[in-house]
Amino acid sequence: MSRLTTGNIYYGFQVVNEEFIREIDSAVFTMEHLKSGARLLFVQNQDDNKVFSVSFRTPPEDSTGVFHILEHSVLCGSEKYPVKEPFVELLKGSMQTFLNAFTFGDKTMYPVASRNDQDFSNLMDVYLDSVFQPNIYKQQEIFEQEGWHYELQRAEDELTYKGVVYNEMKGSYSSPTTVLMDRIKKSLYPDTIYRHSSGGDPQEIPALTYEQFLKAHSTYYHPSNSYFYLYGDVNIEEKLQFIDQEYLSHYEQNSFDTSIPLQQPIGMSELVADYPILEAEAATDKTYLSLNYVIGTSTDRELNLAFDILKSMLMDSNAAPLKQALLESGLGKDAFAFYSDSMVQPLLGITLTHSNASSKDAFVELVKTTLKRLAQDGLDEKLVLAAVNSKEFELREADFNQYPKGLTYNIEVMKSWLYDGQPTTHMRYEEVLTAIREKLADRYFEKLIEDYLLNSDHCSVVVLNPSKTIAAEKEASTQHQLSEYKASLQPDQLEQLVQSTQHLLARQSRADAAEDLQKLPSLSLQDINRSVEPQVPTHEQIHEGIKVIHHEVATHKIAYCKLYWDTGVIAPERIPYLVLLAEVLGQMETASYSIEELTSEIGIKTGGIYFRNELYGAAKATGASYQPKFSALVKVMAGHIGESLDLLREILYTSALDNLTKLQEIVRREASQMESILNQRGNEIAASRLMSYFSDMGAYHEQQGGVAYYRFIRELAQTFDQQGAEVADTLKDICRVLFNSKNLIISVTGTPDLYEEFVANVAKLDIQDRLVVNMPKLTAQGHADNEGFMSSSQVQYVVKGYDFNKLGFTYSGKMQVLKKILSLTYLWNAVRVKGGAYGGSLILRRDGMMLFTSYRDPNLQETLEVYDQAYRFAEGYEADQGEMTKAIIGTLSMLDQPLSPSAQGRRADRHYFEQVTGAELQQERDEILSTIPEDIRQYADLLKGVTEQNYFTVVGNASKLKSTKALFGSLEELVK
Repeated sequence: MSRLTTGNIYYGFQVVNEEFIREIDSAVFTMEHLKSGARLLFVQNQDDNKVFSVSFRTPPEDSTGVFHILEHSVLCGSEKYPVKEPFVELLKGSMQTFLNAFTFGDKTMYPVASRNDQDFSNLMDVYLDSVFQPNIYKQQEIFEQEGWHYELQRAEDELTYKGVVYNEMKGSYSSPTTVLMDRIKKSLYPDTIYRHSSGGDPQEIPALTYEQFLKAHSTYYHPSNSYFYLYGDVNIEEKLQFIDQEYLSHYEQNSFDTSIPLQQPIGMSELVADYPILEAEAATDKTYLSLNYVIGTSTDRELNLAFDILKSMLMDSNAAPLKQALLESGLGKDAFAFYSDSMVQPLLGITLTHSNASSKDAFVELVKTTLKRLAQDGLDEKLVLAAVNSKEFELREADFNQYPKGLTYNIEVMKSWLYDGQPTTHMRYEEVLTAIREKLADRYFEKLIEDYLLNSDHCSVVVLNPSKTIAAEKEASTQHQLSEYKASLQPDQLEQLVQSTQHLLARQSRADAAEDLQKLPSLSLQDINRSVEPQVPTHEQIHEGIKVIHHEVATHKIAYCKLYWDTGVIAPERIPYLVLLAEVLGQMETASYSIEELTSEIGIKTGGIYFRNELYGAAKATGASYQPKFSALVKVMAGHIGESLDLLREILYTSALDNLTKLQEIVRREASQMESILNQRGNEIAASRLMSYFSDMGAYHEQQGGVAYYRFIRELAQTFDQQGAEVADTLKDICRVLFNSKNLIISVTGTPDLYEEFVANVAKLDIQDRLVVNMPKLTAQGHADNEGFMSSSQVQYVVKGYDFNKLGFTYSGKMQVLKKILSLTYLWNAVRVKGGAYGGSLILRRDGMMLFTSYRDPNLQETLEVYDQAYRFAEGYEADQGEMTKAIIGTLSMLDQPLSPSAQGRRADRHYFEQVTGAELQQERDEILSTIPEDIRQYADLLKGVTEQNYFTVVGNASKLKSTKALFGSLEELVK
């Protein structure tokens, strides 16, 4: 590893500081590029998943979304790489482990990651050329495509707005949570940049001009306003030389001021706003009430970490005292809190959902009186200790799901660096946690409540009401603007609009020149490992009469113990109750603990106990079409496994499921949360419903997470007063049948010493042993209902597909290459670029599932037609060796993503249950590597066969669905 010295200059970069961050086992170097003024942070360690990013401070002056549109647009061609979509070409043919860009409220980030050294260098080059030398100055069509434009294909047509960001934000603003956050910021920061929507308000996006767009780039995308970040096992001197010689050496420092002023205290403000619901939807109990506080500044690490812990302590479980008070009050059906520190002045929001505007004063008073009582009487010591321990466990585990560690640290760095603080402030936590622990005895958290909440001089209350007319009013306003504008145009101006539309369509349809594509840096198949990565060692044994599988993984002294019960013993009509059971367990008192005591015990002794329902595909040996499981996961440090298993047994066998008051709270909360999911995840809801038509596994999933489950839990909430005792009895009966050693498999992920500790304590579970009787499996209905679900959304989610196994096709790794090509070539261009949707893709699984999907799509019938014509694209598919190689490499990159220790265990569990062998994975890889254009052409029959079955589901705008009613078997409201 390179050794840098403070004060020395390396290729124009002077090292101004070096420090070792023990928490992430990394040396961190802060540098400045003397000529251009660019800042650079290098986090040096042994991680081979290297991360690079360049970020800019981008404070918006309005809500036109200029920086969001720029984030999209600069990745649409550059000086060195003049193809239409370098970003997509990289997705097609890179071994990237992360490739994206983010627009925040005050910054824009362009991160990439890869484990392959050459690939990492390629990604850096393309991204740097994109941000500093984009083609936006040469091609206005980029702005029109990604931002907005007038769409008029014929002079007599209706004039419309179109654009990727425009439609993305129409979808985003259809969600009440987006509107709520937007209004909260307006209420707290009325004089600063945070009052604006950096993503763009659809009502304001069309006010942005091309000239303003270009000015924003030339002003803010300058090295003097940039923050470079490199992480991992990187040849730093090589990278510094490249950045300097290729880019930064061509710039001089710019003194343009982009600093972000603080909002002065405003006392208590109040803001009332509306969000859209359907005309047929009930408006009662649909109001959001939010009490919000500004908390110091983002550069204060201790204060930020303390408030993150305090938020969890007060609101993150049913035993949390403030949440408990809100739920028991009956003022709303659910409550949550959020703490946002990705802005110069962080905010804490306490939100009550499914309430009414008339409850505003009672809500505010209840929050204040509860906080006052907690501050005066003192927080429960065990509750405090549990919250602090849980946060420490989370920080030490450092499991960031699909994000590379280096990227998460990059985002943390910006929380202080962007505001001229020390960049390493948010990387450290050990000394801060120690300081917090030392102050606990002196009313530490109680004083925070008093100083920042009860005595706040900077807070707001936001009331977000449901409106049956606001969507129609906004649409009418937009149509009026467009009609007036069109009426004001002369014939030659109308013709100019038509020509402009045709010109944009022609550009979108035109293939990139071969010589331009060849300019993009690429890998060869020689750069790719032809063998699958070694599988996690898995050992199977019997302990206490229970099958236990051990995945041998280094887990930093954390054991992941997971119990899987086969839910085939549960009658089909009770399947939805399993979801409710997963919500109830751990949230009710037990024989030995009150709910408050249980929550504290879990937080003190474990990293969490979690219950969920999971679905696995067919196992070859059994012939079952799917394998449904109910799981209990315990995360625990070495030395505490026995205590954690004692707690788990307590929950499984002694939870007070007949506490009807608490059970009703949970049912109501679950119903409100499902309603929010329906409003926010239209693509997932549509896909779930569609799969229930033709897939047994899909039918099961629909009962646990789709429209069917929403209807189940909604009815349960509505009838609980009459049916509560029956619900409790059903849950108890399910527990009696389900928690049985005969249908149990236990998975342990960790080192051998952790496994031995588990084995020594497994008897503590004392799992009961009863006769198992398997019930008939839930099966698909077997016919296409082709339902349309009408929502208040301004966009559509269009899904079409089928099970290709039923058409006589067999899975091959070559299908994954087909998926990559269709998603990033045909569907990207037809659904996103031309259609204006935020996204379109093909989902294809080993079990036979094939789904075409669109996301935040302004179209409906046109998108279905795109799906139907996919086979024609495959029929005519041609690719030279370079293009085919890219498709293969891009496909393999999805299979070779690095996994955290817990994720390695989850994948090993899936392979175990589905009996996927290393030989099969290698066969899949070999098939991918051997794919040729003829293979893609031969899949034309597969695509045609799937779409000709004509199974589809759409979630979307009520007016749009009604105008295409003839397409559907039925139309109904998504939320009632």
